[in-house]
Amino acid sequence: MPVEQSVHRAGRIKVVRESERESLWFLGDNVQLIVDSADTEGRLVMAVHHAAASSQPPLHEHDNEDEIFFILQGEIKFWSVDTVVNAGVGDCVLLPKDVPHTFQVSPNSEAKWLVILTPGGFDRFFRAVGTPAGYPGPQQGWSMDDETAKRLETAAEECGIRLLGPPGTLPEPTA
Repeated sequence: MPVEQSVHRAGRIKVVRESERESLWFLGDNVQLIVDSADTEGRLVMAVHHAAASSQPPLHEHDNEDEIFFILQGEIKFWSVDTVVNAGVGDCVLLPKDVPHTFQVSPNSEAKWLVILTPGGFDRFFRAVGTPAGYPGPQQGWSMDDETAKRLETAAEECGIRLLGPPGTLPEPTA
């Protein structure tokens, strides 16, 4: 019997140990890819997302992926065109494709969540925008620079993500 490895494949089973996850700084947050598109024949991507207090992505919309958040730590406020909701530990939020949305981590503490995106492909976006993380947790002192903004813009266009406004911009309610 083969010796178990940190990433182990036996037939269709894959085990990913926490210490062996690919860890990226993505817009200052730490994203650890657990299952990527290659593992699921393009069906889904799963990652742990660890964000600093007040972290907020740009207002955006996915052409392809539904995005599911399961909150592990902290509180996050979500906005879409017709809903504003506060979510905390144990809550699950589904943001369907084609719905403009953003979210913001509470200013009082960091947050962690499991994110599942289906179908797969969003791992390509994480990798195109992100850089290898140098330590666990959010990137200390991060702020958007020109190089990151260019990577974000290019990757969004290539991956079917429409950037609708900078962080702080909220979706317009539908009539």
